[in-house]
Amino acid sequence: EGILEEDVTDLFLKLPADKKAEFRQKGEETAKEVREIVAKPKINFRKIFSLIKDWLKLIPGVNRFFLEQEAKIKTDKILLVTEGEKQRGQDQIT
Repeated sequence: EGILEEDVTDLFLKLPADKKAEFRQKGEETAKEVREIVAKPKINFRKIFSLIKDWLKLIPGVNRFFLEQEAKIKTDKILLVTEGEKQRGQDQIT
């Protein structure tokens, strides 16, 4: 959730109250689905990217380039953190 929240706080604060609730709910659903995906042995990059991109589309008037870039950055960070956690888990076993 922390990674998803990065760099969208300002945009979130500018949303109308009804959009904030929708954006927050969709963000929580997205975070849950991402957690389920990274818990699997094989991580699906495209699925994570798609989930994040769909969530960011809820921001009205968002630039398509920003949307793609932000979704890619967040997906890369999630994969990096996940790989680090899996590596630490392997190191503790050995």
